[in-house]
Amino acid sequence: MVMEAQFDPLRGFAEIERLVGKVYFRFSHLFLHHPELRDFWWEMGVQEEQHAAILLACKEMIKGYTDEALDPSISREKAEELKEWISVYLSKGTPSIGVEEAFRIALEIETSEIDAIYSKLLLIGGPKTAKTMENVGIPASVQRQRLKFALQRFCQDPELLQAARQL
Repeated sequence: MVMEAQFDPLRGFAEIERLVGKVYFRFSHLFLHHPELRDFWWEMGVQEEQHAAILLACKEMIKGYTDEALDPSISREKAEELKEWISVYLSKGTPSIGVEEAFRIALEIETSEIDAIYSKLLLIGGPKTAKTMENVGIPASVQRQRLKFALQRFCQDPELLQAARQL
């Protein structure tokens, strides 16, 4: 009988944050010829890495807690689904992705359920832990505003601009 390893939501979703960071780092390399876009995507990637580190730090802070009540949306199945979804972006041939396609992908990622799950995971350790962890990195809301401003600056597509207004 093969026993399935217990799912660690903080570690599992830290891995997802890292995958998102990889997508943004690829965009940074894709736009090496455009310093502003290159730096924007690099910063987005670094922020996703910070989110991963925050989740792992939270894991260490709450090691002894026994009363974790996880939301049903935070499951192994959901983590695997999100990993597969993000991996599709990583498997795309990035040289063919233009500026607007990169922003379209980022919008899909940033408006997905990943941020909601991230926020719920920070709450596992209670309000003080959540507040401490939130103050360590760039909050997702600030990251979305940066995405919005960059999108408005670099994109012309009316559909993308409309989506940006709703961030």
